[in-house]
Amino acid sequence: MPVSHTDKMMLAIDLAKEAELLDEVPIGAVLVHEGKIIGKGYNLREKTGKTTAHAEIQALEDYNHQTQEWRLPIGTSLYVTAEPCLMCTGALIWARLDSLFYGAFDSKNASLRTFLPMIEKGLFDHRFKEVEGGILGDVCSSLLSNYFKKKRH
Repeated sequence: MPVSHTDKMMLAIDLAKEAELLDEVPIGAVLVHEGKIIGKGYNLREKTGKTTAHAEIQALEDYNHQTQEWRLPIGTSLYVTAEPCLMCTGALIWARLDSLFYGAFDSKNASLRTFLPMIEKGLFDHRFKEVEGGILGDVCSSLLSNYFKKKRH
């Protein structure tokens, strides 16, 4: 795996750890364009009381707030510590994200990988140019499983 993927995923992991400090599910996301971070976020559902306050949405909103633009620049990548859900996948399509890199796979299969075949067939007016999962997957999965173990005890 290229060093740049690892470095960018580590930034997302740091954001996930910030979420955990707030007793949020530890998921972090970083939008990158031409090597620069243009948006970042982590889960804030508990703090905000918003259903949509997922890390990916927070990163998109960070970018939107800074630029007043809904469309991401061509060549933008997202690094997120967990496979995006259906809602976040849809938002990333509508924002015209080019590349999507994630860490932990969704074991419930109600997320990106379920809908990727439809996306690739052209059901929507945008397709991701590149999708890769499992980047630092063990680290990302451990963050999630350790968080939920603590919550159960």
